[in-house]
Amino acid sequence: MMKSKLFIFPVIFIVVLSTSCVPLTQFSELKKKSEEYMRSNEKLKDENRELAVEVNEQDGKILALQSKLFNLEKEQEAIFQKRKQLETESQKLKNENAELQKQINLLKEGSSEEITGLLNELQQLQEGLQERENKVKKAEEALKIREEELRQAQETASKQAAELQKLQDALNNQKQALSSLKEKLNQSLRGFYNQGLSVNEKNGKIYVSMEEQLLFKTGSYNLDPKGQEALKNLAGVLGANTNINILVEGHTDNVPLNGSGQIKDNWDLSVMRATAVTKIILENTSIDPARITAAGRSEYAPLDEADNWEARRKNRRTEIILTPNLNDVLKLLESN
Repeated sequence: MMKSKLFIFPVIFIVVLSTSCVPLTQFSELKKKSEEYMRSNEKLKDENRELAVEVNEQDGKILALQSKLFNLEKEQEAIFQKRKQLETESQKLKNENAELQKQINLLKEGSSEEITGLLNELQQLQEGLQERENKVKKAEEALKIREEELRQAQETASKQAAELQKLQDALNNQKQALSSLKEKLNQSLRGFYNQGLSVNEKNGKIYVSMEEQLLFKTGSYNLDPKGQEALKNLAGVLGANTNINILVEGHTDNVPLNGSGQIKDNWDLSVMRATAVTKIILENTSIDPARITAAGRSEYAPLDEADNWEARRKNRRTEIILTPNLNDVLKLLESN
């Protein structure tokens, strides 16, 4: 497929642009502007793909954090059991020490030689017990430090998991909003499906495609009444869903158009058709013009590359591409 080109007109110029006679210099300036918006549009597409990759990475991070939390809980339980063992051993040592002291007191009543020997033996035992008790204390202190480390690690992991869950929830909300929008469009545009209109969802976007026969006469950018009716129904749905961005793309077939007036070639025709559709949509005052972009793509984004009548019919179309506003998702990604 040939590399796609994109001409984009900012809506604020579209509203001013008259559909009658436009000076050639002004029209050239508009075409230059559309090239700038083409590059901006391609950049947005790249950002959308990067966002999808980032979302997959965030899903992996959530699973890793859940595994980490599970391992931390197991380690904490092991430390708890170890601490109980150390406390038991410490108490045992205290009891043995008390018993030894009792024996010392009893031996003091015996002969001096026996007492001296036994006292030395008991002294060694006491020193051994004291050494063991010191080790138990050190082990308990080490356990306390490790418990604090585990607590902090669990707190951090829980916070990260919560943030990632927020991101996942935001993405799910966007997906649900897109599904709801598609259903509303299906209901509103049902009467036009047999007249060359279709609604499809792919790559996180909704594509409303209208064939030339529904909107325009061949080689013209003046909208037919039936096409205007379909666009006004569409605008009613878009006006009630303010978190959706709108891209209007005009497409032609590959038959050369050699005109001498305002429409000189397929580029001009695709751009003027996109702006004509945009103006009808913006008649709905609930739609902020900043949400919508008009673009002409000429013959360079065909649905069917075959060189026959049927393929050319499919390629002569206007596509209205609806994308959820991802600002909330991007903010969550930046915070992570």
